[in-house]
Amino acid sequence: MKFCVIIPCFNHVATVATVACAAQQHCPVLVVDDGSTRPLPDLPGVILVKLDRNRGKAAALRIGFQRAFEEGFTHAVTMDADGQHFAEDLPKFLAAASARPEALVVGVRDFYAAGCPTHRRRSNAVSTFWFRVETGVRLPDTQCGFRCYPLALTQQLLAKSQRYAFELEFMVRASWVGTPIVPVPVKSSYRPEQIRESHFRPVLDLTHITIMNIGLVLQSWFVPRSVRTAWSFGRRYTFWQIVRDFFAEHAHEPARLSFAVGLGLFCGIAPIWGYQMITAAALAHFLRLNKAIALVASNISIPPVMPFILYGGLALGHWLFTGDQLQLSAEQMTRSRVVEYLVEWCVGSVVLGALVAMFGMLITYAVARVVQKQ
Repeated sequence: MKFCVIIPCFNHVATVATVACAAQQHCPVLVVDDGSTRPLPDLPGVILVKLDRNRGKAAALRIGFQRAFEEGFTHAVTMDADGQHFAEDLPKFLAAASARPEALVVGVRDFYAAGCPTHRRRSNAVSTFWFRVETGVRLPDTQCGFRCYPLALTQQLLAKSQRYAFELEFMVRASWVGTPIVPVPVKSSYRPEQIRESHFRPVLDLTHITIMNIGLVLQSWFVPRSVRTAWSFGRRYTFWQIVRDFFAEHAHEPARLSFAVGLGLFCGIAPIWGYQMITAAALAHFLRLNKAIALVASNISIPPVMPFILYGGLALGHWLFTGDQLQLSAEQMTRSRVVEYLVEWCVGSVVLGALVAMFGMLITYAVARVVQKQ
């Protein structure tokens, strides 16, 4: 394993030399000058990459990763040039990456001890929430730029976001492809001059990050992990491959397949008209069942079958409440009787949905077992 430190820099003329010098005590340093409009100080012993114009942090990191990979390094630790991060924490990253070379090691800051501004803590809390929704991984800090990247992964993973959204998208896609995320506690500094020199644009960058998160959340909810993995590596999938994976995810075991069918049937009959498919998809997502199968099964309430489902639910509910067979009569229909019928239908539909779901699960399980044996 061969480590280096990558420091993207844009006009941090007062601090970059100090940061680079401190980092050089632990491993070689590569500084990416992202089109600074002011000349940087001399950086002896540093690999300097100069960009012709300012392209944003994402481009600076991509170019830095590429150059470090070409120089023969295996891992790169990224640090901010404004002095927010402390080089004395570098041994923690080197030790964590040495123990798990395949992992993405992420710095976790103590915001309160560092005196982090309130708006940044809130921004990180929102980012952390969406990261957990997208990956299922609990991580206290998702916006720290102090990280250790396996360079082979940076050359394979396709993260298209620009500027500050790149690091978050990279981490989400790394989790999707099975890369372990290892947190490391680090110190940080938020001096007033550092905050003033920050190039984060609150409105534009937050809008960009929000749009990116919406796309990632939709992918995590509706796209099978195998397809997300392929897309994250830039592989192309045909339409029929995508369809196959939609119906194959979480459906290789007869029990899980039958549960997906049962869930869809129950939601399709339950008294939640207009929300059957949404409910089936949401429950399948949280229960890690096949969403496509659950959605197809929830369409049991198609127009030709709907009258029978409505009548069956009402008749079953009426029998459960009264013990008598249902006899509808327009002459006896009053407001109170309509309310009674509505309650009976709701209860009967739930029971009918459960019975049909159990029957569908048994049939599906039996057929799946036969197919599996063959």
